[in-house]
Order: sequence, then C-alpha cells, then structure tokens
Amino acid sequence: METTTPPANIYEGNGQLSVAAPIPGAHPEHVEVVVTPTRVRVEATCKYAQDSQHYHRHDWRVGAWELGVDLPKQVDPGAARATLNLGVLVVMAPISERASGESRPVVT
Repeated sequence: METTTPPANIYEGNGQLSVAAPIPGAHPEHVEVVVTPTRVRVEATCKYAQDSQHYHRHDWRVGAWELGVDLPKQVDPGAARATLNLGVLVVMAPISERASGESRPVVT
C-alpha cells in the first residue's frame, strides 16, 4: 500500500498548539500518534478497498498516511490529546518550555 502525506495546519490558541490533518477513511483504532516536545508524528492505515472501484475521477486517496511535523514551540507530550472527527485528526498539546519525553495519546 502506498503511503501518502496529508496536508497539515498548525495553530496556537488558549495556551496550546494544535496540528490538524485530513485523513479520509481512517478509524481511531488504526491511527497512531506520537508527541514529543518538538514534534508530532502520525501513522494511519485505512481499511477501504479502492482497487475494486471504477473511478471516473479520483482526486483523493484512502490508504496509508504518514505525517511528521516540527512544532514552532515546545509542548508537554504528557498532556497531549488526539481526536478524529469527520475525517480530520486534531492533535492538541499545551505549550511548555520544560517538557520532556514522548507520549502516544489514544485517538478518540
């Protein structure tokens, strides 16, 4: 299965950074998120057979996704959260200059 990198938005508000990325066809149990103080990594696999479809137009892909983004500010990995709603994954973590380690928040 070919891996695709989705586009991502990174934004700041209420003392936290958020990374938002569309991953069509993904289910929370097939998404892994890793947060460190300076980076967010996402891997997802989508269980949707596209090979049997007869497409007349095929602009977006469902399959395997990988995303790695460097954050503009440090965050606290231990307080990170991840949600997947309507095909958009949002990973949120509070800004913190003293954080360390990594976390793997469960995607809800």
